[in-house]
Amino acid sequence: MVTAEDARWLAGYLRKMVSSRPAAWAGSELTLSQLIALHIISARSPMTLIALSEALGTRPPATCAMVNRLTQAGLVRRTTDPNDLRRVLLAVTNTTAQMIGKIDPDTARRLQAVLSSMGSAAQRVLTEVLKDTARRLTH
Repeated sequence: MVTAEDARWLAGYLRKMVSSRPAAWAGSELTLSQLIALHIISARSPMTLIALSEALGTRPPATCAMVNRLTQAGLVRRTTDPNDLRRVLLAVTNTTAQMIGKIDPDTARRLQAVLSSMGSAAQRVLTEVLKDTARRLTH
């Protein structure tokens, strides 16, 4: 359950993030799950797909599909781990870093906890509010 304090923190955090980078968000088609994933990757990069899957609490195939979409959108970069060529490491691209800004692991965890406790309908509404706010700020 999202507490009033959580809601205030989330609103403030998202307001600051969107208002500081409206052009990046105006055309964004990101879901909140993708936004959470980008924040976690940014905070913990480089990280493996399995580590991201565990952090999100999702199954690896679903996480892989999400990462594929984020990679195709130019938001996530995959590289081979130089210490273990079987492993792939994830990191955000410069585009993503400009869009979400610098984030620390504690903020990523708190964002994940608050957004994960919201229902999918509330997440969709919040996503649309963020996109609409970004569009309005760019005009």
